[in-house]
Amino acid sequence: IIVDFKNKTLCSSTVAQLRYIQLTPAETAYGLDGYKIIEEEKVNILAAMEEDDDGQEPVSAIEIAVKLASRQYIFNHTNQSSASPDLDAGSRCRTINSKAYQWALTAVQPAERERFERYGVPLVMGEDRKPVIPAGPWWIYTYLAFEDEARGGAVNVSSYFAFYPMDANPYGAGNHYCKLLSPARALEWILIDGLRRKYSIYHF
Repeated sequence: IIVDFKNKTLCSSTVAQLRYIQLTPAETAYGLDGYKIIEEEKVNILAAMEEDDDGQEPVSAIEIAVKLASRQYIFNHTNQSSASPDLDAGSRCRTINSKAYQWALTAVQPAERERFERYGVPLVMGEDRKPVIPAGPWWIYTYLAFEDEARGGAVNVSSYFAFYPMDANPYGAGNHYCKLLSPARALEWILIDGLRRKYSIYHF
C-alpha cells in the first residue's frame, strides 16, 4: 500500500487467484503440493484443448480467491493508528460480488438482459461466511457457494471470508480475504447457465 498525503491518494494492490476446479485441503497436502495447485488453476483450460466443449459445464473460473488490504490496515497507514477492527465488520465480500453481478447485467445486450429477467434464475448475494476452521487451508479450499433458495427461485451466492486485525499473528495481520464472483462467471450465468431451468430446449 502506498499513501501520497500531498496529493491525497492511496494505491493498494490485490493478490488474486482464478480457480477452476474444487479440491480438498488433503488433496493439495494442505497447500504443499504445488502440482495440484497448478492443476486447480489451469486444468479447465487444458481440458478444453483436449475435449469438445458441449456447453454443459461453465468455462469461466468458479471463483476468484483474493487477499485485500483490510480497512483497518488502510486507516492505520493514513495516520489513524487507533483504527478499530470493526471497520471490517459486515459482509465486505458480498458488496464486491454484488458489483460484479450488476456490471454483468449492464454489459449484456438489452435483449439478452430482458430474456434473462423474464426466464432466468437470478443470483442473490448472501451474507459472508467464516470457514468451519478459521485457518488458511480451510479458507482456501472452501469455495464460493451457489445454493438454490428454498423459495423465490433464486440462487444464493455466498463468499467465505477471513479477516485478521492488526494485532493478530503478523503473518496475516491487516489482511481481508474474500471469495469473489468472477465477472466472466456472472456473464456466463446470465447468458447460459441461469437460463437452463426455464429456457432450455426441453421447455419449448
